[in-house]
Amino acid sequence: MIILAQINFSEDHAEKILPLGILSVGSALKKRGFSVELVNINEDQINEIAEKIAEKNPEFVGFSVITGAQTKHSAELSKKLKALKPDLPIVWGGIHPSLLPLECLKEEYVDFVIQGEGEETILEFAKALAEGGAGENYRFKNILGLGYKEKGQPVMNQRRPLIENLGDWRLDFSLLNVNDYVYSLGKYKRVIAYKASRGCPFGCAFCYNNEFNQNRWRAWPVAAVIEDINFLKENYKIDAVKFYDDNFFVDKARAFEILEKIKLPSHLEIRIDFIDDEMARRLKEYEIFDLLIGLESGSDRILKMIDKNFTVVRMLKGVEAIAKYDLRATYSFIVGLPAETEEEFDETLKLMYKIYKIHPQAGFTLGAYLPYPGSKLYQTSLETGFRPPEKTEDWGSIDRFRKDFNSPWIDAKKVWVIRECYKIMSWDAKIFKKWFELRVKHNFFSMPLDIYLVEYLAHAAISEKGFFGKGLRKVYNFLRR
Repeated sequence: MIILAQINFSEDHAEKILPLGILSVGSALKKRGFSVELVNINEDQINEIAEKIAEKNPEFVGFSVITGAQTKHSAELSKKLKALKPDLPIVWGGIHPSLLPLECLKEEYVDFVIQGEGEETILEFAKALAEGGAGENYRFKNILGLGYKEKGQPVMNQRRPLIENLGDWRLDFSLLNVNDYVYSLGKYKRVIAYKASRGCPFGCAFCYNNEFNQNRWRAWPVAAVIEDINFLKENYKIDAVKFYDDNFFVDKARAFEILEKIKLPSHLEIRIDFIDDEMARRLKEYEIFDLLIGLESGSDRILKMIDKNFTVVRMLKGVEAIAKYDLRATYSFIVGLPAETEEEFDETLKLMYKIYKIHPQAGFTLGAYLPYPGSKLYQTSLETGFRPPEKTEDWGSIDRFRKDFNSPWIDAKKVWVIRECYKIMSWDAKIFKKWFELRVKHNFFSMPLDIYLVEYLAHAAISEKGFFGKGLRKVYNFLRR
């Protein structure tokens, strides 16, 4: 038995999102005859699951780890497993250990690291482990993409090339209870997460794709995507899809072929410079119910510095087309980049408000810049004040959406207040919209007691059970109307 684990942060409410990383790796193992169990939990279940995993005595436990809270919580569960079963091999994979493999291997609770895509590496590792055991490290020396320890010292093998034919690596939905990952989103009641491609060919200087996917884009065959989604439609009655592709429209003909054939409303990610009047019209035609679009900054100088390859003027052209066809879109912005001036920060806030007035259905996400190891801006970040954590678990505090994120370039709490204002401005309740719009319009971001109250109510409405939770959800939903 092999166990693959992902730990979600309860404040993100991500436990309903299909855990595509461990599902993909688990599918590869199952296809080759290994017995696999997937564990997808929140941090408040760590103690309970550690005991259960230890009782099952697995061959190894693999973690899917992204930078942020998941890093901290994965470390916590790894430590508990080591305390219960010191000889249990712990394997870390995913974005964070791929970007910092040697640093992760320095930790006593991490025995192996898989760098990059895990499907091929995990198969070779599992076979080697079964044949010889974790102590015979010579068996691991030729496994591309694998890191291990030699006499207590981290060793990282040569990187494995990216998978060329993703069609060889299909998802096996029988590894989990799919109904647990069908959720409501807006007016759609049975939505599921899905990924039809990996990577992105664009070189945004802040992005993990520079290192993790080497600025390449690869896709599953259209026939495979259609087969998967038809399976989910027929067996789980899904009524919409939330695509988690980094850029769904790299190949526009392919993207529209998928949308044509699945015949389902969709949420997807797209670049603003892909959008003109014709593109917006077709997105409306195919019932795209939300777009995630990275605009990043209101300063042309910053846009050039981070290699976005478009201008504010081009942004507004795309926004106007989206607004014309009454499409919903969430625009993402980054502030607190190294060398960003106070004036450029203000330009971003002014642009956000301008877009809000142009496009009433706009949503916004605003975060402080997070220096990803391996990104083109990382070295600049180190040279201008960023101090990376010394311990792996301390990366748990490196989260650009948290108000306590210790950014050297910006007040993360102020960023959080602005983002919350825009979130509440997307509600239909006019009294709330007007009050928070006044806050934004006049740059009044101090004394956020109102935001703390709304945040508490939102969290309680989602997490509380029973009669009390039901009552809170009614109040919360009423205020949002």
